[in-house]
Amino acid sequence: MAAPVPTHLSNPFFLEPAATERARGRVEALIVDFRTGAWAPTPLESRVAELLLASTTGDGILTARRIRAALWEGDLAMTYENDGRFAQLLADLVPVLDDPELTSLDIVDAAGELVTAVATTGSAALAA
Repeated sequence: MAAPVPTHLSNPFFLEPAATERARGRVEALIVDFRTGAWAPTPLESRVAELLLASTTGDGILTARRIRAALWEGDLAMTYENDGRFAQLLADLVPVLDDPELTSLDIVDAAGELVTAVATTGSAALAA
């Protein structure tokens, strides 16, 4: 019987997969920039975040399918606004959410918090 192949989940010495590391880096960097005011969402990014947040109302879970639908709504224009950072972050989450071996709950939670903050920022700006 062949020995099981070690993964990052079963072996603490196995390096984190590149897709997970890339998503983690983008989420952490955008959160820092958002909190410090170095990055502010555009109205389109806020609207896409609102749509994404609305899609999670039932269970509160970001999924690859929901992110793809939100990116579709953002269209090509979202890749140009704010250097496309929010669109790239969402796109980098898709492979991480598609593959259970890559999924890291801390990234998903942090991304969910960022989406909520971006959606709330857009709503607050419209209310003002």
